[in-house]
Amino acid sequence: MIEQIPDSLALRVKLFLNNPEDFETIAKEAFERRDAVSLCFLIPEDKSRTGHQIAVIADRAHLTEEIPYRPGEWNKWPDVIPPRLNTEPPINGKPQECDYWMLHLEGGRYMTGKLTSQKSWIQVPEQSIEAYKEFSEPADMETIDAYDYREDSWNAFPKHKPSPGTYEVQLKDGRRRVVTWKDDKWTFYGDEIVAFKTIL
Repeated sequence: MIEQIPDSLALRVKLFLNNPEDFETIAKEAFERRDAVSLCFLIPEDKSRTGHQIAVIADRAHLTEEIPYRPGEWNKWPDVIPPRLNTEPPINGKPQECDYWMLHLEGGRYMTGKLTSQKSWIQVPEQSIEAYKEFSEPADMETIDAYDYREDSWNAFPKHKPSPGTYEVQLKDGRRRVVTWKDDKWTFYGDEIVAFKTIL
């Protein structure tokens, strides 16, 4: 991973260090802290040439190699930068500033994630995100309404009821979200859900 930091950037950060050999530790921490847009090299005061803490913030674009985004698959966060989706219905004719994703969190939980066009997750600690994935293509309600229950595809609701657990759901207006079914009801969007499917 440190090999992805170009020599020119490494040299700039090393200029602030008492001992250039500390760069490897500083760089590893910066790499682990990276988000979709930046790398932050935090130099503590005991390693700083000035005797004070220094932060060097660089665009993530400096990295020499990035893992490409894979549509339809779980993409590891923050290793892979999410693209702009623009799949949400416009508000007053204007595209929304945020995209919605399925998130897989540490500990195995799933939830809906809201990502700004500036690549910041809203109301989700980035450290808890393991991976993200775009929602499935919308269900064709006329087609699925005629089907019996299917484990790996969309199912009409309330014609079919899921087992307790967390599912990808489709709302009346076509939006998709992640919602939990427990105690014989949905935890959110109860009256709006028209279809659900197992998160794969």
